[in-house]
Amino acid sequence: MKKLTRNQKVAAWCLAGLIGMFGLAYASVPLYRLFCQVTGFDGTTQRAEAESSVVLDRKIRVYFDTNANNIPWSFKVEHPVQNTLLGKTNMIYFTVRNDADVPLTGRASYNVLPEAMGGYFMKLQCFCFTDQTLQPGEERTFPVVYYVDPKMLEDIDAKNTKDVTLSYTFFPSKETKK
Repeated sequence: MKKLTRNQKVAAWCLAGLIGMFGLAYASVPLYRLFCQVTGFDGTTQRAEAESSVVLDRKIRVYFDTNANNIPWSFKVEHPVQNTLLGKTNMIYFTVRNDADVPLTGRASYNVLPEAMGGYFMKLQCFCFTDQTLQPGEERTFPVVYYVDPKMLEDIDAKNTKDVTLSYTFFPSKETKK
């Protein structure tokens, strides 16, 4: 078997490095999304499996913000502000209407501000977990069931938070773009 020259070894290492960097770049978005979902980083809310077992006598105000981006939908919240207790399960309703003359599928992205609260805003049920398809002129009301985790009081960056904003933006889903 022929031995590789020094230049061929360097070229092989460069090619391997290039392929590795391309692979990491391709995987960076899903890996970042997963990281945010697991840690609550950058205001990403958490998906809860069960209600909180602890409700504290500490109030927090939750603001709700709605937007539609590149999709002709009207999107609003029933009550833009809710006052709640830490750990208490709450429900809020959002109304979405397709103002187009064709069926459209959208997906809502979401985040929480301040960012330190992302890991403590727990959603049990949300329309944002799946794509939503609306027929022309169709209007639907979706509930969101959530609580603010009392564990926020153990976090130096979150413990003094009195107001939280949950923001939703509807975008066309991949199905609509096709």
